[in-house]
Amino acid sequence: MFETPSATHGYLPVVAVFWVYVLVALGITFALRAVGMPSEWTVYAFLAVAVALVKPFVPLFRRYLPTTPT
Repeated sequence: MFETPSATHGYLPVVAVFWVYVLVALGITFALRAVGMPSEWTVYAFLAVAVALVKPFVPLFRRYLPTTPT
């Protein structure tokens, strides 16, 4: 009867930026493994890279966050 927006209505750009964030973190982690980082450090390196990438990605998350109409 009434069309209701989906739960992710307006958040598609934020989800896309999140996946880019995850893929960049994974790419850097695998690049570190390719240049000789021990495989035992993979999880720790991924977490360190993810934390380091938070600062450049937070402005992107905020830019694409949908605003509520006032």
